[in-house]
Amino acid sequence: MKFPTAPRMPGKLRSSLSALPLVLVGLLSVLLFGGLVGLGAGLFALILIAPVLVFGVLLFTGSFSSFRFGGEGVFWLMLGLTLLTALADTVSPVRTRGVMSIVLIPLAIYALRGLFIFAGNSWLGKLMVAVFALFFALGAASSISAGRIHWHPFFYQIGYDLKLPIMLLLGFSVTLGERSEQRFWLLVKVVLVLCLAALAVEFAAPSVHHLIARNAGGGQNGNPLVPGLHLATGPFVHPSVLASVGSLFLCCVFVRRLGGQGSTIGNYLLLCGFMLVLLLAGERQEIFDALAACAILLFAAKMKPRISAVLLAVAAVALLLGALLLMLGPVHRAELGLQWGILPSYQALGNPRTVLYLDGFHLANTYFPFGTGFGKFGGDAARMYDRSVYEMLGYSTRYWWYRQDLYLLDTYWPNLFAETGWIGGSVVFLFGGVMTLFALQRAWTVQHPRERMLWRLAFVGHFLAFTGSLTAPIYGDPNAVAVPFMFFGMAFAYSLQLRRAEAAERAKRGGEFSAHAARPAAVPATPWAA
Repeated sequence: MKFPTAPRMPGKLRSSLSALPLVLVGLLSVLLFGGLVGLGAGLFALILIAPVLVFGVLLFTGSFSSFRFGGEGVFWLMLGLTLLTALADTVSPVRTRGVMSIVLIPLAIYALRGLFIFAGNSWLGKLMVAVFALFFALGAASSISAGRIHWHPFFYQIGYDLKLPIMLLLGFSVTLGERSEQRFWLLVKVVLVLCLAALAVEFAAPSVHHLIARNAGGGQNGNPLVPGLHLATGPFVHPSVLASVGSLFLCCVFVRRLGGQGSTIGNYLLLCGFMLVLLLAGERQEIFDALAACAILLFAAKMKPRISAVLLAVAAVALLLGALLLMLGPVHRAELGLQWGILPSYQALGNPRTVLYLDGFHLANTYFPFGTGFGKFGGDAARMYDRSVYEMLGYSTRYWWYRQDLYLLDTYWPNLFAETGWIGGSVVFLFGGVMTLFALQRAWTVQHPRERMLWRLAFVGHFLAFTGSLTAPIYGDPNAVAVPFMFFGMAFAYSLQLRRAEAAERAKRGGEFSAHAARPAAVPATPWAA
């Protein structure tokens, strides 16, 4: 796979954008160490000094020149933090996943510049501005219409919801060169080896694994995919984290194989390795989503982009879903209906995810056309600061999991529908689906090999994030979706480069090229220099 070469920015803008994130990260590091020492976690702070020293060496040797708009630094920062915090949470006495959310604050300047490129060159970018402007306006109007505003949860939830558009836009500031491409695939191999080694220790010497992975949990239940085994966590804190990493990298390797990049044997070994990781993790959602994404890409690679092919795909999906329902049998179908409240039963309302969805829709109906307002239900702000709506709905007397402070963030969309109403929740939900379909359409129709490769990665990233958000709160979690989201911006920016290069070439040759002319291999024009 070939990523686009990083373009250069004008010197003044490049220097101003590179210094701000570094200064802010340095200040945040000082605050973090001071807080750890103050909390008595001096040993843990001492352990963290090593990466900070490396950070300082890179800073003073000029290695952070890639932290310019259109460089590589943001991608590697987000990918590195994703993996390092996931590993650290397994062994450290302090949770580090919140670091990603903090780092998003200085990176918002890159997202803002990316918004100008996206909105200025695509109807989809203009739609994004309209969607999130409407969403936040409805959230504010909902808070005002509901009466007295609790300002702390109100602003906290707005900050939490802003993470989604920031993550969606970060990719427009990123491009990778060929050397970074090689590092990326090397990292994929290292992650696979690390996962397999940790899994081997977990099954061969569980006591040793438990001693090392001191915070790992959720793996006590039986594996529904491999009978006789328990859910595995590997080097991570939960089977779902292992499965999300495995599904993303499995799809990335499949895209690489589909594009004819890398050795055939090496790609198949990587695919088999990540499939084994997914099977041992035992998370049905992640493995189904990964296989579905690969199947869709394979279908698009083999079929020409026609209406008949789309209808054939829809019919195939309908038949597949029908076959799955038949294979479940009447007993399991009834259990599924009861669990999700489709069939009437008091026991159906004991499932936290079902309760949150049904009550989120109930609140959207009750407060139509608005909602409860920011920081009231289903989000992090409501969980931390304001549970008045939960108490009004009787959660404290009806649900044991609420009294134990569990599952309140078990999914994502009930929060949006409850707090901003049917309109606010629907526009964001539909926009996520539109971005996924847009990436698929581009991956299906473009002809340039590298452009097609990037759009396939963009589809994979958005498909896994969108389908996963139906049962988990990952749309608001940069540890889960920041890196998958970045592929979209990278693909869009590279497509823009190609179009501008074509236009320049046609102008140079006096309009001799037709609309079907071959695209040039070199891409001198860059959207970042515009």
